[in-house]
Amino acid sequence: MLRSAERSNELYFEIIESELKRIELIVNELLVLSKPQGVHISGPIDVFAIMEQIITLMKVQAALKNIEIISHYPRVPVFVQGEVNQLKQVFINLLKNAMEAMNQGGTITLDILHNSQEVQIIVQDEGVGMTQEQIQSLGQPFVTTKDTGTGLGMMITKNIIHNHGGTMNVESIPDHGTTFTIHLPAL
Repeated sequence: MLRSAERSNELYFEIIESELKRIELIVNELLVLSKPQGVHISGPIDVFAIMEQIITLMKVQAALKNIEIISHYPRVPVFVQGEVNQLKQVFINLLKNAMEAMNQGGTITLDILHNSQEVQIIVQDEGVGMTQEQIQSLGQPFVTTKDTGTGLGMMITKNIIHNHGGTMNVESIPDHGTTFTIHLPAL
């Protein structure tokens, strides 16, 4: 009713709508955290196939920001065990964070290394980088380096990796980029 009553209030409605969407995002992330997140094994998961799907999904968004996604990994199946949608969420979160860290464009490099014991997925960006203090606070709720971030995405990412029996290492140099390395047990 207010929207139709007066056109001069349009800016306020845009702000209200934007903030409601942000609240919805935070609530959805909190709901994900509040649910028990057991890993439902869905059989062997081909990491290469998942990464190809995600790159296809994210390439258009990256191109709009003048970002190129380059992948270096074997074009053969590389298997881990776990829940496919949760692992997709991890890779989407890491790529999205990398793109948001690169205001001036650049390159994101994805590598998959594997042996009989583990699979390593490496996501490297040329973004703003982080200090050691920022790296140590990663995954804490509501601690973020972004203006509109909540810190919950990285918390969810770390929880999913942990639930899959994996670990994540972070290396970063301010103004030179960040490298996330995920270690998962190989099948």
